[in-house]
Amino acid sequence: MAFDLQEQEQIAELKAAWADWGKYLAGAVVVGLLAYGGWTGWNAYQSSVAEKAGAAYAQLETDLTGDTAKILADADVLKKDYATSPYAPRAALLAAKASARAGDLKSAQTQLEWAIAHASESEIRDAARLRLTAVQLDQKQFDAALKTLAARENDSYTPLFAEARGDVLAAKGDNSGARDAYKDALAKLGKDAPNVRFVEVKLEALGNS
Repeated sequence: MAFDLQEQEQIAELKAAWADWGKYLAGAVVVGLLAYGGWTGWNAYQSSVAEKAGAAYAQLETDLTGDTAKILADADVLKKDYATSPYAPRAALLAAKASARAGDLKSAQTQLEWAIAHASESEIRDAARLRLTAVQLDQKQFDAALKTLAARENDSYTPLFAEARGDVLAAKGDNSGARDAYKDALAKLGKDAPNVRFVEVKLEALGNS
């Protein structure tokens, strides 16, 4: 095919540009392909990790009615190998429950503190704080329990934290503070909340003194 002079000049310019920049453009394409491949591979890896973590958590749930040592071992696998997964802090909560049931409050406290430190979901952290408060209360660590409750993050947990605060203050002998906490809990609880009557009973038990 014949080209006129202008077309021949444009072709020459393109050839010169490709000679100067072609290798860089090709390199950019390769980098883009590698990045895409890396992204796809990373997603596949993450999916594989999530699947394995889910399987490990399912095994833990299966073992919940069994030996405490087995439960703790299952939880340790999740905490060690899948610490960044949402299953790990949930496993710590279950391990804490098993430890408390076995009377090992120190182990339960350690598990709950781990869950608070590693959970990415504030709801899980607050659930762990409530359970940690109960464990600290059982050990008569009143000031530590009040400090734990002061770290609440979710407003939806406010009435439960207020009730727990009332429990701690009552155990500490601060009946006035406990009454205020229980009243605060009742003010924030829905009328149909299952623990309304329970909080009312606690409040009534304190009397007016």
